[in-house]
Amino acid sequence: MTEEPYPWVRRESERGKAYDAFREYLSLGLRRTIRTAAKNVGITYDSAQELSIRHEWVARSIAYDQHLATAATDGLASQMASARDDNLALAARLREHLVDQLETCMRDREDPSVRWSQALGAMVRLEEHAFRLKDDPKTSAARSRVEDLLRRVEESSPQ
Repeated sequence: MTEEPYPWVRRESERGKAYDAFREYLSLGLRRTIRTAAKNVGITYDSAQELSIRHEWVARSIAYDQHLATAATDGLASQMASARDDNLALAARLREHLVDQLETCMRDREDPSVRWSQALGAMVRLEEHAFRLKDDPKTSAARSRVEDLLRRVEESSPQ
């Protein structure tokens, strides 16, 4: 097969009906057969078989499938990275409040509150999950706890 950036696009040597048959072949996905593509576009199996060989349908369809799989994987990686960044930003906001609260406790020679300790634990778990690019029910629950704790800390902090 010749090296083309997108081998599934129409070739100069492909006439309209030939490309229509190839596009039909591509659209069949996991149920992809030359016979089904030929039937769906109204050409004989022998004609479709010849077109398949001449225009390298199998290799082009494999390239197309790989392209789709890569695009889907890239999209998922992007979503995971975005979720990680959001979680890290939330953890950073909570850390600022926790540091302020701890400094106040240390200055006043008081122990940090239980709520402070819980918030610290939730923040650490959220960061751990974020660095592993892990998004599961535990991560979502940790994020919810951090958001709730942050909201309560912000509400209780003097303005």
